[in-house]
Amino acid sequence: MEDDPEVKEIMGDEVDDAADEQRTNIRGSGNAPKSDGSDQEEAIVQCDTSAGPITMHFYRSWSPHGYDRATTLFEKGYFDHSHFFRVVEHFLVQFGIGYTTDKELKAFSQSTIPDDPKRPELLPFKEGMLAFAGSAPNSRSNEMFIAYDRAGSLGQSPWETPFGKVTSGLENVKNFYKGYGDMPPWGKGPKQGPIYKRGADYIKKDFPLLDKFETCSVQRMNQSSGSNLFILSSVVLSVILGFGYLQRKKRKFNKITY
Repeated sequence: MEDDPEVKEIMGDEVDDAADEQRTNIRGSGNAPKSDGSDQEEAIVQCDTSAGPITMHFYRSWSPHGYDRATTLFEKGYFDHSHFFRVVEHFLVQFGIGYTTDKELKAFSQSTIPDDPKRPELLPFKEGMLAFAGSAPNSRSNEMFIAYDRAGSLGQSPWETPFGKVTSGLENVKNFYKGYGDMPPWGKGPKQGPIYKRGADYIKKDFPLLDKFETCSVQRMNQSSGSNLFILSSVVLSVILGFGYLQRKKRKFNKITY
């Protein structure tokens, strides 16, 4: 691409208030439970996609909050049938806007989580690594990306902490359709706002060649006795915090990935 995708600010259109309220920080509420999950916990996530199967390995020790959120969303089927809506050759694949009609799951997905400490030994980003997209400190919620081979500059923003990597099917990830390029104004791909508002219909009508998830399965490993309780309490708290945001007015939503 003519422009360098590593210095782009991605601006969404007006979306439902639930999407806009991804800026709300659970930690800032003062009610977030402290994790007692095992940092040794890992998860194997196997997904069928329109380009072929992929397997991802998530590590709680890399990013505890990121791991908990990502693993739970995959377990709940939030990403099933959602699209890889931003595919920039040699840079990244972005996904995470689910099409669920479950209000509680939607509210949970769009509540935010605190940033995790940086792990310098995991940087620079390597091809196949996964992390959350974000717009500001403590803004991680549901959107994530898989790094391509020239994403080494990622990792400087506080939300760009890897939580896992693709361990099988990376060739399928590299074969995701790239013909639309980046989001406007840098490419002709879809905007995030209309995806939140119109869901799969927007993609199917205007960007029919984009690849997507089919279904995924999750296998957790090395769980401590307290991790299940923590995950459950985090889910309940996120639903309580997030559900109220669905009722407010629409406004502008930003999601930035450099």
